[in-house]
Amino acid sequence: MNPPSNRMIELVHVQRDFRRADGQRVQAVVDVSFVIPEGQFVCLVGPSGCGKSTLLQMLAGLLPTSSGGIVVDDKEISGPGPERGVVFQKDSVFPWMRVIDNVEYGLKCRRVPAAERREIARSYLRQVGLSHVERAWPRELSGGMLKRVAIATVFANGGRVLMLDEPFSALDYVTRRQLQDVLLNLWSADKSGVRKTVLFVTHDVDEALALADRILVFRSGCQVDDIPVEKERPRSADSLLEPDMIAIKRKLLHHIGLDRPALPDAPAA
Repeated sequence: MNPPSNRMIELVHVQRDFRRADGQRVQAVVDVSFVIPEGQFVCLVGPSGCGKSTLLQMLAGLLPTSSGGIVVDDKEISGPGPERGVVFQKDSVFPWMRVIDNVEYGLKCRRVPAAERREIARSYLRQVGLSHVERAWPRELSGGMLKRVAIATVFANGGRVLMLDEPFSALDYVTRRQLQDVLLNLWSADKSGVRKTVLFVTHDVDEALALADRILVFRSGCQVDDIPVEKERPRSADSLLEPDMIAIKRKLLHHIGLDRPALPDAPAA
């Protein structure tokens, strides 16, 4: 697998600090630097509270950095932008809009003509398997269907960078695997000829192995590893059990501390 060569995202010594109510400073992201080429699918992995979501919010322009710089497509980030689409862990579908109107919303904001945006929205709903519910209200859909709507929406908007913050974590295993396939199929079949650059936050090691070209590992706000995943797609459940993938999984589990006992042994009676 040969990754693209042109850079899309660059972080240089990025840091994000918070002040707690007691005045103590907390470092959520500590001196993080990396480059992501255009079209690469990158997973950010680490335990809860390690800075993954904070980093994604800075990339989305929803949080400022405390220091350092973030450049996307040769432009320094100063806030949200249409070139960056985001899917959050919680549902980001407008409950007062029907499914088709949700998918069209970003296109409407950009003044895309009505007939064109309807065609684009229907195309993506068809690709995520939701053509039959285009006139439904969000309250009528399951959790997995709502995620399909959110994914269709960000692809319809046409941004070059897609960021997803643990989007499938609340779903059952079967639905999560189905949506991983939906996401990868859309990413692979991009009609523009250039795949979106994807940053996908997860705490699920198997999910990262199934999706990523590359895994960035975080712990206590710091990036501690950068691991390429060179397994060809599609990656079946069996392929994740092959020796090269097991070796990566062991390394990831070691980094995030899941290969160590959670509690010390009880003292002898």
